[in-house]
Amino acid sequence: MQVRPTTRERAAAARQAKLDHIREQVSAGNLVIRRMTKAEQRMWGRQHAAVEAKLTLGERTRRATALKSRRAAERRLAADALTLPHVP
Repeated sequence: MQVRPTTRERAAAARQAKLDHIREQVSAGNLVIRRMTKAEQRMWGRQHAAVEAKLTLGERTRRATALKSRRAAERRLAADALTLPHVP
C-alpha cells in the first residue's frame, strides 16, 4: 500500500517545482529578476492606498496576514535564488 503525501509535502514539492522552473528561465535568459523602480513603487503604492481605504477592518487584517506570509515566501525564494548559478 502506497502512502499518500501530506498537504505540506505536496506544497513543498510544488514550491520546489516552481523554483526549478524559475532557475531554468533565469539560466536560459528568459527571466530577469529585478527590483521595482521608484516610479513603480510610487504607482503601486497609490493603488494600494486607494484599495485599502475601501476595506473593512476584517478585510485589512486578512490582507495584512496574507502580505506577511507572501513576504516570508519571497525571502525564502530570494535565499534560494542566491544558490542559482551565475549566468554572465
